[in-house]
Amino acid sequence: MITFSATLTCRYETLFSPFTPQDFEQGLAWLAQSGFDAAELCINDYEGMEVSWLKKRLDDYRLGCTTIATGQARKRDGLSLLSSDRAVVLRTQRRLAEHIDAAAQLSSHVTIGSLRATDRVLSKTEYMHALAEAMAPCVEQAKRCGVTLVLEALNRYEIAHLHSAADMMAFMSFCDAPENVGVLWDIFHANIEDRDFTDAIALLGSRLRHVHFADSNRAFPGYGHLPIDDIYLALKAANYQGAVSLECLCQPSTATLIEEAGPLIDRLRRL
Repeated sequence: MITFSATLTCRYETLFSPFTPQDFEQGLAWLAQSGFDAAELCINDYEGMEVSWLKKRLDDYRLGCTTIATGQARKRDGLSLLSSDRAVVLRTQRRLAEHIDAAAQLSSHVTIGSLRATDRVLSKTEYMHALAEAMAPCVEQAKRCGVTLVLEALNRYEIAHLHSAADMMAFMSFCDAPENVGVLWDIFHANIEDRDFTDAIALLGSRLRHVHFADSNRAFPGYGHLPIDDIYLALKAANYQGAVSLECLCQPSTATLIEEAGPLIDRLRRL
């Protein structure tokens, strides 16, 4: 069964959350009232934050956590698994270790997206080798903790390599990735990089563990040109069993996202 989640930020503001960190409780109430099953938590770090508190707040609203989004640390703290500075790589691995420990408590995945940005010119093979090497200790820890790492396919304007579904599968094969490494497929990025949505879903197969919904302009679904219903039906036809999570800009307005999320979920569930 496909579950539904949306981005909420826990400490620092993000363009993808309709609620500020100060309104986190209100955001949880919105998720529950709108028919979501879970939250996608945007967490930069754990200073002053108790994971047990997050778990209790989610439980109080009968919500799960689909994944911990980790990208804030790229801009806020300059972290990257592919930095030319070894000290930065080590700090990034330590931060991901914290996320993995939190994910084990929250029964969630951990996203690796912009934390795979690089500050040097690498060929695709060099990039895949460096990423596999940097991810290795995180993958092993995640395996011990029963956590899945979801590597996000990002478009060519945001990242050097690994843009499409085919690229992601090539990387999985290249590094002989274990089963606790999957793919986060975002239809905004896929609209740029994948020739056909249905073919991309089929190619990803069981590696597809998490899906982001945003329209072609990254606005709320329905305010661009993507065939949202058709993509959802393709996921159902492929027997996808993960989450569909809203990670869209609050456009055309925050009110649109807050007010129209419930009707969107209701419509998709009835397809």
